[in-house]
Amino acid sequence: MGIWEVVVIVVVALIALGPRRLPELARQAGRVIRELRRTTHELRQSLDEIDPPEEPRPAAKPPAAPGEERRNE
Repeated sequence: MGIWEVVVIVVVALIALGPRRLPELARQAGRVIRELRRTTHELRQSLDEIDPPEEPRPAAKPPAAPGEERRNE
């Protein structure tokens, strides 16, 4: 999101909600976002305990150029 989009959102919020209610609503939004992040982090940890992520496999060898044979190494 660009800076001008944020400015437009803040101006619309000030007009719609008024300067008195905006700080409290911003605090509530911050709390909700913090709780959502905490919950998703806990869920991700729980899922990793149940089914741990696999180790990454080595990358496949690139294909041989046209006209070249691929050697078994």
